[in-house]
Amino acid sequence: MTGKLRDDNGGRLASPEWLCAAGPDAEIILSTRARLARNIADHRFTPSASPAERGEIFAEIASSFAKDSRLAGFDCTNFITATSLSRRLLVEKRIASPELLSGQGDRGVAWSGTPFASILINEEDHLRIQCIEPGCNPLSAWKRADEIDDRLGGNLSYAYTEHRGYLTCRPDNSGTGLRISFLMHLPGLVLTRAIESVLSGASRMGIASRGFFGEHEVIGNFFQLSNRASPAQDESACIEEAQKIILEVAAHERSARRRLMKDARIELTDKVFRAWGILQHARMLSVAEFMNLSSALRLGIECEILPVKAPGDLNKALIQVLPAHLQHRAKKRLGETDLAVMRAEVVRTMVLRKIRKPRTET
Repeated sequence: MTGKLRDDNGGRLASPEWLCAAGPDAEIILSTRARLARNIADHRFTPSASPAERGEIFAEIASSFAKDSRLAGFDCTNFITATSLSRRLLVEKRIASPELLSGQGDRGVAWSGTPFASILINEEDHLRIQCIEPGCNPLSAWKRADEIDDRLGGNLSYAYTEHRGYLTCRPDNSGTGLRISFLMHLPGLVLTRAIESVLSGASRMGIASRGFFGEHEVIGNFFQLSNRASPAQDESACIEEAQKIILEVAAHERSARRRLMKDARIELTDKVFRAWGILQHARMLSVAEFMNLSSALRLGIECEILPVKAPGDLNKALIQVLPAHLQHRAKKRLGETDLAVMRAEVVRTMVLRKIRKPRTET
């Protein structure tokens, strides 16, 4: 099977539904991802498998979709045959992972746009089933991933033992194979300089943190917080514990925002309007500039400094301003300067035009 890559005019590459900003606690928690790691019995883990064995694994997994009519909505893309632009588009939408770009041999992703779900094939593990929901919705995301897992498991023989549970490439993923991740916007904690203490506390309770793109550098005050898998826990206990900690982090963020509005309203207002002015008039923008400026704009909207409601448009822009999406829109390869120019134009025409010019607040 080959994935169908269409444009953003209502096609399969339209903005993922988890960007809609309509889920629980979506003003702080943009999305929740549930990911299940699985491997096929009698095959070596992907990093140790030969090219021929990787091909066998990919073919076995891809054929399993044809055996279940309930999985007919999935497109399967092999990165060997996909174009470079198609691969990068899938990564930017979080359908695939950056690790698949640098992988070798048969590897790729099976994916469905609505509802959002994807199965990474031959990344670290043979399969990584992931579902993303808007807002704080770990139970719903896990139930959808678990349903797909059951369907695939009916046609595939998973590596599993009674003692260790599901066997995975990384020992810390073994057991349930479940990881729950939350994409959070935490500008209040950053501006009040409370972020380190809050994340340190979360870390002591088993929550790891990374940046928006999966690295440790934070851009735009976005953090990905995820649980560390525990073989001793079942899925429901793992989800309940992770959600409790994440909601505590969200409570700290709300408290920090109230503190800013009470003690530093004029400074915060200045920051928001400066961001508005730059985004409105800039003719070149880097990804990092947009992420940081739009973070201030988002905070201004959520604190009602800007009398508008447009978080969904800002969420979608997080994807639309990335390099592969801009090149897909331009239908040609663009250099860094042209990308920066087009990015600024997209922000003005697709995001800010939906937000009426705010009144200056003093």
